[in-house]
Amino acid sequence: MRKRVYSSLADSTYKTTSVLSATAPDADNTESHEFPQAEIHNLVGTTELCCSAGLVDLNYIASVLPNSFYDRQRFAAITIRIADPMCTALLFTSGKLVLTGSRSWCQCLLASLHIARLLTAHSRGVTFTVCDTSVQNIVGNAVIALREGECLDLQAMYDALGSVCTWQPNMFPGLVLRPDKSPVVLLCFYSGKIVITGGKKETDIYDGWANLWPTVHRFIRQQPPGGRKRSKTAPAMQLPKE
Repeated sequence: MRKRVYSSLADSTYKTTSVLSATAPDADNTESHEFPQAEIHNLVGTTELCCSAGLVDLNYIASVLPNSFYDRQRFAAITIRIADPMCTALLFTSGKLVLTGSRSWCQCLLASLHIARLLTAHSRGVTFTVCDTSVQNIVGNAVIALREGECLDLQAMYDALGSVCTWQPNMFPGLVLRPDKSPVVLLCFYSGKIVITGGKKETDIYDGWANLWPTVHRFIRQQPPGGRKRSKTAPAMQLPKE
């Protein structure tokens, strides 16, 4: 699988690559379907917690902190769950905190501050402070409003954009579209559902999807007679007869 390099829209103006522009639909065709808005539903962030005692005693934290779980034999971090903002965090002995479930950087920061206050309140003579919070990945989704009898033709997309696509339908039904110089990667499904991932800023999700929508729209087709179009597979190997 080709390794993707993150490219921010702020660093350079995104331009459709030659591979994608060759398959872009006409303007009249694009207007035939309403642009599906992207929504962010998960953010993965990391926070550096500074502990006044140096390393964090995870065994002690697990014994006094509610809504936490720690099994050293299975994983090196303690799992902490909070309800407001709703978030799940992994805390390591170094003070590194990995947070999932937030929907924005602000929620991620608030969750980090809340966990730092909880740790300080339940630790005797030890204080925890938030040193830095950064975003590692943002995941969003969009749903194309397909009309009756329509589908997203993944086979045609793979045939046209094979150099920037990964698709193994026998293992997973989704097609991965990772264009060069794009801040996001798309996971496309036959039903018209799109998962947008790889962004590090909220604008990456919204603007990255808006830039790739004309390319994706070209492959909205009528379903073939008899249902879903089957993917091309290699013929089965024939064993020699004895």
